[in-house]
Amino acid sequence: MKKFEYSARTPAGAIQRGEIESDSRTKVVRLLQERDLIVVNVSEKVSMIGSLSEINVGGVPIDEKVIFMRQLATMVSSGLPLTQSLEILSVQAKNPKFKKVLKAVLNDVEGGSSLANSFKKHKGVFDDVVLNLIKAGEDSGKLEEIFLKLADELEHKRDFQNKVKSAMIYPIVILVVIVIVVGLVMVFMIPNVSDIYGEFGGDLPPITKVLVSISDFVREYWWIVLIVLAGLAAGIKYYIDSPGGRKVFDNFVLKIPIFGDLTTKTQLAQFTQTFHLLITSGLPILDALDLVANSLSNSWFRDAISQAAKEVEKGSSLALPISRSDVFPLIVSQMIGVGEETGKLDDVLEKMSEYYNTEVNIMANNLANIMEPLMLIIMAVVIGFIAVAVYMPLFSLANVVQ
Repeated sequence: MKKFEYSARTPAGAIQRGEIESDSRTKVVRLLQERDLIVVNVSEKVSMIGSLSEINVGGVPIDEKVIFMRQLATMVSSGLPLTQSLEILSVQAKNPKFKKVLKAVLNDVEGGSSLANSFKKHKGVFDDVVLNLIKAGEDSGKLEEIFLKLADELEHKRDFQNKVKSAMIYPIVILVVIVIVVGLVMVFMIPNVSDIYGEFGGDLPPITKVLVSISDFVREYWWIVLIVLAGLAAGIKYYIDSPGGRKVFDNFVLKIPIFGDLTTKTQLAQFTQTFHLLITSGLPILDALDLVANSLSNSWFRDAISQAAKEVEKGSSLALPISRSDVFPLIVSQMIGVGEETGKLDDVLEKMSEYYNTEVNIMANNLANIMEPLMLIIMAVVIGFIAVAVYMPLFSLANVVQ
């Protein structure tokens, strides 16, 4: 049996609190209602050991969320009660963490909590944008419509991530091959070459001496190399996680050829798509801008939207601060201005979202083709440097023999 803490209101209006032992929260709610009490809140009382045993490692896959949203939308639109829909979906959920979350949400909803507030306790599952959209759907009575839109949004996000991952497989494989080849050459080949050339008494060229010195150091002090690399990685991560470091890193990413353009268009696609979704769901423009800013990954775009929100709050149009931003193309501010003037901002955002999503998909599809020659050039340079360092002493030895 589990222990549940409850708070309820008597017919006279007094608040009553206490504990009840039961198999489930649903039974507790029914028992309280049989006592003519109005349930305010019911929560399971857990010990420290019990709470630690409930800790989950890992997140909920996007596919799991998409299936949940589409099925919940279908059930709600078919007239099935929300609690019954959640109960069915919690049983069907395959991911262990998501299954526990849905059961907890079901208990909260049965206890009188809203769906948005119930999910808000599990922020690792849904972000603030999704939570606010769910709340908007509950307030407007269009919950099934919101979930269908969110499912489409998550599916698009999943497809884009899969395209980028597929495009990056080739360059990652090439980089791994380069590291393995260089490591084997430095540890096994270079020392033997140095010994062979040393027997002839010839003086090694500077480039070969550098390679031999690096090889000797790596073989002798490999543990120092590992410590330095680990410390360097930790230092870079610490710097990037700091506000100033994040700004520098994000600015650097925006200026990288190919990747900078892809990042810019990705941020623009996410901005227009999320902003369109929020304002068409009934959220005030200032709340929508705040949520959109927090949803973007690049700090320069976040700051630009946050600054725009401050000016909009003072009575400015959205197009004006966007036009002064360094990261937004002029066409974006012009299109937003047209939307504000005509009262069709939602339609303009939808068209821009479709345009930038198309651009991002094209770039993601072509990313592998763009990266292939670049990685081949890098591989050729590295192997060419090693080959020159290894074979250059042959010419010196030929001169000595002559």
